[in-house]
Amino acid sequence: MSTPNPTPSDAVVQRHEGSIRFYSQTKTATDPMSQPQPQTEPLVDRLSTKFYRRYYKEDIQQLAQRYPNEQRSLEVDWADIYQSDPNVADDVLENPEQMRRYFEEALRLFDLAIDVSLGNAHVRIYNLPEEYTHYPGEFSPSEHLGAYRSIRGEITKTSDVYPKIEEAAFECKLCGTLTRVPQSDGHFQEPHECQGCERQGPFQVNFDQSEFVDAQKLRIKVPPELADGAGQKIDAYVEDDIAGDVTVGDRVRVSGIIRFEQESKGSQKQPKFDEYLEGYHIEIEHTEQQDLDITDEERRRITALADGAEGDPFDVAVQSLSQKVFGYEIEKKALILSMVSGQQIEYADGDTDRANVHVLLIGDPGTGKSKLIDRCEDVGWRTVGVSSRRASGPGLTVTAEQDDFGDGDWSLKAGALVRGNGGTVCIDELDDMDPDTRSFLLEPMSKQKINVEIAGEHATFRTEASVMAAGNPEHGRFNPYEPIAEQFDFRSDLLSRFDLIFTVQDEPDADDDLELADHILDVRDDAKRGAENNHDERPVDAAADDPIVDADLFRKWIALAKQRPNPPFESPEVKAQLRDSFLEIRRLYDVRDNSPIPVTMRDLEALARIAEAAAKFELSDVITERHARIATELAGRSMQDVGKNEDGEYDADIVEVGQSKSQKDRINSLATAINDLESEHSYDNGVPRETVIKRVEEMGGSWSSERLHSDMDKMLEDGVAIQPKTDHIRYLGRA
Repeated sequence: MSTPNPTPSDAVVQRHEGSIRFYSQTKTATDPMSQPQPQTEPLVDRLSTKFYRRYYKEDIQQLAQRYPNEQRSLEVDWADIYQSDPNVADDVLENPEQMRRYFEEALRLFDLAIDVSLGNAHVRIYNLPEEYTHYPGEFSPSEHLGAYRSIRGEITKTSDVYPKIEEAAFECKLCGTLTRVPQSDGHFQEPHECQGCERQGPFQVNFDQSEFVDAQKLRIKVPPELADGAGQKIDAYVEDDIAGDVTVGDRVRVSGIIRFEQESKGSQKQPKFDEYLEGYHIEIEHTEQQDLDITDEERRRITALADGAEGDPFDVAVQSLSQKVFGYEIEKKALILSMVSGQQIEYADGDTDRANVHVLLIGDPGTGKSKLIDRCEDVGWRTVGVSSRRASGPGLTVTAEQDDFGDGDWSLKAGALVRGNGGTVCIDELDDMDPDTRSFLLEPMSKQKINVEIAGEHATFRTEASVMAAGNPEHGRFNPYEPIAEQFDFRSDLLSRFDLIFTVQDEPDADDDLELADHILDVRDDAKRGAENNHDERPVDAAADDPIVDADLFRKWIALAKQRPNPPFESPEVKAQLRDSFLEIRRLYDVRDNSPIPVTMRDLEALARIAEAAAKFELSDVITERHARIATELAGRSMQDVGKNEDGEYDADIVEVGQSKSQKDRINSLATAINDLESEHSYDNGVPRETVIKRVEEMGGSWSSERLHSDMDKMLEDGVAIQPKTDHIRYLGRA
């Protein structure tokens, strides 16, 4: 990976006669490089005088000013190359080594305003198309050998940055003559003989006269939440100014050339080859190494925001969370409090209470819930994203892997929930996750820890992370004629882990649709106008609801709030307010007349957690009446969405056990009717459904026939009944 010697322009002309395609004869773009060019013009000249001048003039001038101490590379977007000339862009992918030399020679020839030589500067090409971007193990190395590709994954191992010799200066011990030998990426090469005395040594390396470059080995693996077991991996080797840029746990996309290295056993070479990546560009997509680097000015601004200097703090936060997603103020507020959450509370006897606020959004496709989850992953503090379709149980929790990077021992590798400890785990499309995989969420969400024993190792991992998730109803869209709770394809024990559950429905409304359509077009147009202003200044005609707080400051606001200790109640009166609000909901129905219980004591703990998070977000030392009211508002809205049964009553059993009390009563009546009818008559193929419904009516049931048919379908789905014959049913719980 040593910097190649400059390629003369005439060599490029010869290359033109070979496989490199210089010109696009069929393009109609306005870019000068896209137009048919005289065949005598070398590619290096075109890159230097046209491509660089149009796309990277200011970047190159900045590089020249900072070179070589502050900056030694020019980053080039592959999309710019493609826009300029698709043929050259294709050649970058398939003939990367030669093309890199052309781009770096063109950089050396660029006409600079200052007297600086960029002869040893690098050109690092990035942003390859998705079809040329792979996770380890998801491509055929032999098919991509020698090609320029991007490998996406998580850094699981790194070597120390070490000096790698590029050109070794060998000093003859007999006559002192220096002989310089360029070093390839293979074995260390010594001179055959001294250029002075022509003897075959002995030699010693003169380190002062040799050329070295920083180098580092990286191991890239499929992220644990996407991997099945230990997952696939590939090693990458990087040099010079990008060595030492990443650390273990970073999610990266490394672009480079796919190479092979032959395995050997002792001095015997083996017929097996290992692929590796000769890395030329690193893009950090996500890092857990988030230091809270807040300036005094930023801290003063955040304190002022929390004090309401620029409006209600939560209104400001909701407005700043997502400009694109219109409305959903309650849901956005809940997600913000989930990112803040509280801290685990430990009692004197060692018992603990979790303080993280878990939030679930479930709704129709295209309603923006996934965008909100993605936005929280982008702006949150210490967030970990999970792809539901590819997630595995070990990937969510802990995996065991054998360490062949070093000593070969087995080690336990943290999954998404462990890596999210102290932060937030964002799960989109929870309904697409395999039910068995979803079960791995239960213990970490409730106990905030995982006890594991894998490969003979036992360990306890902390999972003090809030979980926010989005999902769709069982049949894709909400059915307005079925109770909301019956449309969840989630186990009740998982639903009960979420403190707040909101439904997001796409319901046509002329006024709302007009406002939403205007908002979508306005923010899209404002974003384009902002891009024309180089993203530096807010457009003159920016929408009135542009974010008040930019993403970086918003992240720091959340981080500051998250790090505050759990606040106590401001006074006994505030505590009583929260208690009375809870008891009032609980007293909505009198349990003595066999009415459903609207909330359980678990809901009181959730109210306290939400109030704590609200106080922390406003940087308050205590929970005030306002924070208690916010908690009650959010909990009430959540109950309104999912806590009502088909009779319009609040029923905690909907979330706690997956059925409303009235549904349980109906199913019990149906089971009794089926058993009684089978005892009274001989039904070899089950009892006719209509006969069952008639018996339930005779027993005093006042439910509709449609409702009872739906409940019998539910019994079949749950496996407590079978259908021996069409429109017949047999209850399996018969004594």
